[in-house]
Amino acid sequence: MLGVPAPDQQETAMLPVQSAALSRRPRQMDRPTGRPVSSPRGSKGAAGVATLVLMAVVAVVALMVAAAVANRNADDDLPQVQLGRDPASLDPAAAATQRSLLDFWNDQFPAVYGRRFEQLRGGFQAKTPQSPPFTCAGKRQTYEDLKGNAFYCGGPDDDYIAYDAVQLFPQLNKEFGGIAPAVVLAHEMGHAIQRRAEVEAPSVVTELQADCFAGSWLRYAEKTADDPVDLSVGALDTSISTILVLRDQPGTPATNPQAHGLGFDRVNAFQTGYEGGARECATFPQGRAVTTELPFRTVAEARTAGNLPFSEAVRVLSESLDAYWTAAVPQVAPGKTFDRPERKLVDRRPEANCVVGTGSGYCSDDNAVVLVMPELLQAHRRIGDLATGAALSEAWGLAVQFQAGVTSAGREPGLQRDCFTGAWLSALAGNGLEGASLSPGDVDEVLASIVVGSTSPAGSRSDRGGAFERTAAMRRGLFQGLRACS
Repeated sequence: MLGVPAPDQQETAMLPVQSAALSRRPRQMDRPTGRPVSSPRGSKGAAGVATLVLMAVVAVVALMVAAAVANRNADDDLPQVQLGRDPASLDPAAAATQRSLLDFWNDQFPAVYGRRFEQLRGGFQAKTPQSPPFTCAGKRQTYEDLKGNAFYCGGPDDDYIAYDAVQLFPQLNKEFGGIAPAVVLAHEMGHAIQRRAEVEAPSVVTELQADCFAGSWLRYAEKTADDPVDLSVGALDTSISTILVLRDQPGTPATNPQAHGLGFDRVNAFQTGYEGGARECATFPQGRAVTTELPFRTVAEARTAGNLPFSEAVRVLSESLDAYWTAAVPQVAPGKTFDRPERKLVDRRPEANCVVGTGSGYCSDDNAVVLVMPELLQAHRRIGDLATGAALSEAWGLAVQFQAGVTSAGREPGLQRDCFTGAWLSALAGNGLEGASLSPGDVDEVLASIVVGSTSPAGSRSDRGGAFERTAAMRRGLFQGLRACS
């Protein structure tokens, strides 16, 4: 699965999560039959609908009916609503999000596409079991057809966003906070924008572009003082968790007509929008979108989901990191060489003269990487072998920093180690995934371990930085190589 990296290959990788709530399998959301599209293309059934596929993941929560909020006037006096890690009151949150999205696109659509923004004719429609039947693309729909989902319906006679206000939004709100339903609405609004801009692209590209548009809106809400949405503590971090649970199953090819993107693809698109704005997202159909979805290459790989047995993974990954840093340390510290650390397998965390994270650490006195086997094994079982790899990469990163005379404590050194992990993954991928030693979903596993580490009690107490910052640092190393980590 993993090969010895070559540092000069770091610049070209394009790679293929699971959070504390993310097990090895993605929490797939329900996909309706038919292909979700972003503009009318003569698809079947609900296929004329740009659909964010959503499915209930946890036990059905108590019924909460959110009233429909549609076609609000621009002069509505909405109170500002805080959205973040904590659950929000859904009706005010939905109203504030919708107003914010319309304000954003009233401003951005003309700037990006040179045309006036047209309001949603059918508005935003919250659906409940009591909702009357409705139509989309000429097909009769009921709440049962929508349940667990949110979608944009666009066509000659349709122009609205519908969402499950009874199960889906309360569930996302409870598990990921008030920002989660807002991110879903922002994604669906992205599909409405695609129809107005007449975007024609494969499904996976339109889905990633919608994620990018959602990220660009989040930045706007964060930076606009009088916006109806006020981002509160944890909003950026939990938005990453929300995006991750909506990812495709590893092994899904990008050519699948319902492909939405792996976790890394979707988070990368979301953060691209946050960093570069809606204008950057508009370039996705011209090749800017990064997609890493590939099918499993063999039956055996599919059977194991591409995961090595634990003991073999520890050995292979450790050898890979030794080889990588032996070649790469001169890039971090010119004139220095890498003194390969001793590997110590322990049952509990050492207490003296060691810096220990989740599952691994580094003891400078004897130049030893310590592997806390119970914690590593748990990560391996819950997430996959590259979660083990992420923990090992953290330990080797600590060794590199110590040997280079760089402090390991604090936010910036921590983010540097996340960047190191991305650069190492870039080297593993070489010149592309097709011939790489990585398996589909491996980078999702690294991303999941970052989210889990950021939201764990130890991670939330540290000054390391949250999941959003850490993910951005990993992406920087992945796309720009080791030199971007200095």
